[in-house]
Amino acid sequence: MNIHHIRKPLCGVLLLLLGLQAGFAHAADKRNRDQHMLDAAETIKQYSQEAAKAYFYQQQHVRTAQAIRDLEDSLTAFDNAIKELNRYAKDEEDKNMLQFLAFTVDELKQTTSEVYNEENGALMLDYSDSLLEGAELIEHKHAKRNSYKESMLITTEDMAFLLERITKYYIAFRAGFRDYNNVMQLQQAVKDFESGLAEINTYKGYPKSIKARVRKLNAYWKIAKKFYLGIEKGALPVIVSSSTDHMVRILDHLRDYHRKILAAGNRRKR
Repeated sequence: MNIHHIRKPLCGVLLLLLGLQAGFAHAADKRNRDQHMLDAAETIKQYSQEAAKAYFYQQQHVRTAQAIRDLEDSLTAFDNAIKELNRYAKDEEDKNMLQFLAFTVDELKQTTSEVYNEENGALMLDYSDSLLEGAELIEHKHAKRNSYKESMLITTEDMAFLLERITKYYIAFRAGFRDYNNVMQLQQAVKDFESGLAEINTYKGYPKSIKARVRKLNAYWKIAKKFYLGIEKGALPVIVSSSTDHMVRILDHLRDYHRKILAAGNRRKR
């Protein structure tokens, strides 16, 4: 038997295996990059709303100490997210968006350091929505709702963001930003939150401890929704802020649960 005839098929198989291995490694690297980009975008998305909310609470002298802490946490979160994007942004589109987000964060920081006036308040609302739009572009590009588990994780993250958005518009209204579009944005965020809550309420996999938190979330929402939608009737900024904080903490537990479930499923696939 000619040994050269044996080597050729073996070499072909070896090359095929090496090619498959390289392909798997490339796919795993892309999934890893997508996840880091998505996590950074989610951070900017939520804190784009929380930073503006905290800014107006501070300037309105309502829950001032908490507002200062929240604003400081937001600025730190922005810095960390920008570093993450800088590390994982590879294509031209992502790099351009990174530059825009970094520039906007710098402008927002500058505004928070200046004396409050109506112009700076308007700038904060503008920066807030600009950061949100940029983060959503990255999110839509890198998010993969390939499974029910992934979809539920994104839902809980979006609900926390929506609560911050609702509260931002509520306190901005009290500060004098009473444009009808702002009221409409708040009302839309309330509707979107209820859609997410409906998904949570139909999820069948929660253990008893999480089901208890879901019941509490529903109870809080039933009350808080009336306060949120009463934006034009009266100002209850302390109650609104406190209600939002309670519900965000509950959603943090739900988010952590869905992250663990998703991570466990990914490990089993390996």
